[in-house]
Amino acid sequence: MMGKTVEATMRRSFVLFLVLGLGFSVGADSLRVISANEGTPYHYHAVTFLPDNTLVVARGQRVELWPPPWDGPSRSLSGHNGTVSAVAVSPDGRYLATADSDSLIIVWDTGTWTELYRFTSHSFTVWTLDFSPDSVLLASGAFDKTIRLWDLSLGLEALMLEGHQSWVRCVRFSPDGKRLVSSSCDGTVRLWDVERGRLLSTLKAGVDGIYNVLFSQDGKLLIWGNYEGDIKFYDAHTLEEVRVISNPQKPIYGLALSPDGRYLASAGFDKRVRVWEMVSGKLVAEFSGHTSHVWGLAFSPDGKYLASAAKDGTVRIWELP
Repeated sequence: MMGKTVEATMRRSFVLFLVLGLGFSVGADSLRVISANEGTPYHYHAVTFLPDNTLVVARGQRVELWPPPWDGPSRSLSGHNGTVSAVAVSPDGRYLATADSDSLIIVWDTGTWTELYRFTSHSFTVWTLDFSPDSVLLASGAFDKTIRLWDLSLGLEALMLEGHQSWVRCVRFSPDGKRLVSSSCDGTVRLWDVERGRLLSTLKAGVDGIYNVLFSQDGKLLIWGNYEGDIKFYDAHTLEEVRVISNPQKPIYGLALSPDGRYLASAGFDKRVRVWEMVSGKLVAEFSGHTSHVWGLAFSPDGKYLASAAKDGTVRIWELP
């Protein structure tokens, strides 16, 4: 909790622009800027929210919990010896999973903030974590090119999935929990059968790494951003391309869906955060302020705020119009 500052701008003025016939808001200032005065900055991948809108961020070997209005951390979790590189909250809110550069995954009980499990099967940095919809399974993807599934009812590794030819950057369960989608620096998106533990499909998704991939809220679409700056929408069953949002972020690193599924946030190389309407693909908000590439994005559970984490070492919280 030491060596931190919070720059509370609290100015919520938005400038109205007209683009392609659509009025959208450009946020002049973030609602909050969480930055480090000295030592280790906040990690650019690790940002999420607990069900009560408490922000979860990683700073070095620690995980900090910032309750709203996000003017300071209420708790700091210690236990990692490597740099914390990924965080995820279970859908039921019972668990927080954190992972680090030493390949350690810790699962925390959010009621007592004690460690439940330590998983160590990966051999390099763990970049991504996701819980199944029923909160029973935890998926992890790492620099070692593997995906592992952990059974939280038993505290054991349930499955290892292999096939990616480079580091795994993102794993996400389908809304029904039957499938898992993954993306990698090998430029592919892969679909897996969770129950059978087998590969269903491989899509060549870009000329370079695919850093984030999502299922739509109804499970009908796969969504990813590529190195060329396009946001691709594919039918999750036929695997046919449905539509594309061409976008000035080249490449795209971060994606997030709002809790109600109405909006898609994207961020990347150009340092800006954009919010799109899912159905129409129209731009509804654009935020600037980060001074380096933006990787981590997370909507608050109430859908009113968006958090972004960048390589400038800061986390910003934006109020949605």
